[in-house]
Amino acid sequence: MPNTINNQSALINQLISNKRLESYKAVFHCSNEAELIGAYLWNIEVCSALFPLLTSAEVTLRNSIDHALTQSFGRFWWRKGRLRYNSYAPDKEPPFSVSAITNNFSKATNQVKRDKQARYNIANVRPLHQEIIAKTEFSTWEFILDSEFMGDELIWPAQLGKVFQGKWPSSSAASMLSSTKDLVKTLREFRNRVSHNEPTWKRYGVDSQEDAIAHLHEKIDRIYKLILLISPRKAELVKEQNFLSSAMRVCSTNETSICQNNNIDSIKELRHAMMEATAQNHTIIIETSEAPHCKLIPLRY
Repeated sequence: MPNTINNQSALINQLISNKRLESYKAVFHCSNEAELIGAYLWNIEVCSALFPLLTSAEVTLRNSIDHALTQSFGRFWWRKGRLRYNSYAPDKEPPFSVSAITNNFSKATNQVKRDKQARYNIANVRPLHQEIIAKTEFSTWEFILDSEFMGDELIWPAQLGKVFQGKWPSSSAASMLSSTKDLVKTLREFRNRVSHNEPTWKRYGVDSQEDAIAHLHEKIDRIYKLILLISPRKAELVKEQNFLSSAMRVCSTNETSICQNNNIDSIKELRHAMMEATAQNHTIIIETSEAPHCKLIPLRY
């Protein structure tokens, strides 16, 4: 973040709440307002870098579960009477996880109808299977991992190997299901913070910039762990698309520091700076006479 922001106090008062910035002051120990604003803007950059990873994890989980259940139970497998669970009784209300899934699919179905009615002016919309799946909330795929669906002739453990094709952390199906549900819950809650541009690094025990970076690296590891558990091939694609390396680059002390004013006087020096950024997987700040404080990010081929 260049240390040359004009009207810094006005920017803080008008665009960023002081209450929100208090958490940045406590962790990043900024010496002036420019550094404080830089820490805030860095968090926005972190959210942007993490979103492709989180989206990849959510979509991979969603599609893997839906593909397996559709093959075994047919399309619209979530409808009442088709979604069987352990504690079912004719005169008993379904448990929270089952009700939550039913409600989520109902909301997704209604959202598809509203969207298509507004977009195409269609009176009677009949949502397609994949349209509904695409509109579901992330929590749907957490609740489907509940132990209510574990048992003979139920979803789990029969479908576990089809959904999670990577190396399991445990040979026990029950332990595998429980640990994966906890992992999905953690990532869903983290995704909500990222989606709202909240401080991504906030957690008890995070008291410094180094703690914040370590916490984010832990989250990145968990996101990749879930993708790898579902599909090793999808994990490779995430790496090939540089989602992982980009997130690691942004979640670094280098990225939070004040810009490095590298004066570039020739194309040769610019080329050298680009190669250095790529080799180190770092963003560097260059300054030229035509464009001061330009951000130069790593190139990937």
